[in-house]
Amino acid sequence: MAEEFIKKLITDLEQMSAPELEDALPAAVDKMRNHVTKIALSQIPILLEKTIDKLLEIDTAQLAQKIPEISENFMELLWEGITALAEQSEEMQSLLEKTRDMNVNIEASDSPFRGHFSVSGGKLSGSSTFFHFKDEDYRIMGPTRVLLELLTGRLFMGFSNPEIQTAGHSGFAAFVAPVVKGVASLIRAR
Repeated sequence: MAEEFIKKLITDLEQMSAPELEDALPAAVDKMRNHVTKIALSQIPILLEKTIDKLLEIDTAQLAQKIPEISENFMELLWEGITALAEQSEEMQSLLEKTRDMNVNIEASDSPFRGHFSVSGGKLSGSSTFFHFKDEDYRIMGPTRVLLELLTGRLFMGFSNPEIQTAGHSGFAAFVAPVVKGVASLIRAR
């Protein structure tokens, strides 16, 4: 049932023009968040990639400013899906077991798009909430579009990338970057 729902939703979204997307995406992301289970997300990882692809086709920052709940709903959907996919990926599990525990905030500079991910005891989790600065080990900041590109592996973290700003102890970068790269590989998996 959920698998059919996802396939239809992806097909519908793929056929929409940019103006239609701006009208349809908030409701689509809300439907996904409310109707798609972890099991369905783990069976169809393309849902995350296609949703981000569609968000990149429009001015997501402007849409998130008009409808802030799309950011929250998308981040909840994203991290629910990533958590499920990470649990099924031997490569990601191996990476997480070698990674130190950390709390990483993600914050857009041009919209309310924000959230976090955590690595704790070899497990990855995340949501639309934000760690208080005293509990944050690292922060990734940039325009909404850049953060979406980062999460899909179209853009990489690094000192040579002026579009991404970071805050936190520089020693954490060596742990954060591989996890972000792993998240991107889960999203882009086929």
